[in-house]
Amino acid sequence: MNLKVTAEESKRQLRSIPHQTCFKAIDKHWLLNEDGTIKAQSVLWLFCWAKTGQSSDHARQVAARIFDNIMPISFEKLNMVLDHEYARKQRASKRNIEEEFDRLIRPVMSN
Repeated sequence: MNLKVTAEESKRQLRSIPHQTCFKAIDKHWLLNEDGTIKAQSVLWLFCWAKTGQSSDHARQVAARIFDNIMPISFEKLNMVLDHEYARKQRASKRNIEEEFDRLIRPVMSN
């Protein structure tokens, strides 16, 4: 999945999420593939922040806004087809989940 902004800009925006746990995890979880696309696990990591904010409604709102700013799909559309439990389990997966993730989101990517 391609970002709508540069990788540097995406990190700058992510650093504005008002939650220390998120801030400390950015370098570990916000990763690019060799071709410059964002890893599916990273999309899922941000999706989880936009979904719950780790019990902070303000962090959740900011994460959802940033998701919409930097991703080619809105958080709202992704939320229609993506199960939160799946996202929680797969965001730390060590295996290649790119094709699986693409199949899951395909129904809302063309809209």
